[in-house]
Amino acid sequence: MFLSLKNNFWHPVRLKANRRKKLGTDNDLVEVLSRDWQNIGDKLRERIYKHYWGYLMGVALRYVSDRDTAGMVVNDSFMKIFSNLKTFECTDLENFNKILKGWMAKITARTALNEIRKHKASTLQEPLTDEHDWRFPVMLQDNLHVENVWDLINNLNPNYRKVFTLYEIEGFNHDEIAELMGITASSSRVYLVRAKEKLKMLYRTLMV
Repeated sequence: MFLSLKNNFWHPVRLKANRRKKLGTDNDLVEVLSRDWQNIGDKLRERIYKHYWGYLMGVALRYVSDRDTAGMVVNDSFMKIFSNLKTFECTDLENFNKILKGWMAKITARTALNEIRKHKASTLQEPLTDEHDWRFPVMLQDNLHVENVWDLINNLNPNYRKVFTLYEIEGFNHDEIAELMGITASSSRVYLVRAKEKLKMLYRTLMV
């Protein structure tokens, strides 16, 4: 109860309760974002950063092994995320968090690959051309069900690992991967096939 001066008299004034929902939990954060993700303030940006930082750090580490570099990639990614949040579209609000995370993961993957390209003249370690395409048809039905799959993926050739991760996990298509890695789309398909074959071999070795 506070006092307010009105007509030269002090009157008791009951403060109105703050009806704005506090962002006390992660579910609250996702709920507020799903209602109006195109208009967020600095405090909400800070919550978004803290909430999704660990997830995007995991994405970055799929491409760069150095944690300091990965941290820089994540920070750069958040700058792009906040700058482009108004372009994000989601009509399935029940799966809003999943769709948002996928969108942010793609931005982070692109940022990580751009960082790699800054320090390397080429991402390729072996030359591939379109002629390889017909020799290695992509078998999309070959699903790998492996415990500790990341341990196996990390044993792949770096370029195989990048293509496999971009295609199977981040959801990029071969044309997008080709643009990101500076290779042809058919070379991306070849890398994917070879990655799957290598994973099968590693899996069989693991099960012996």
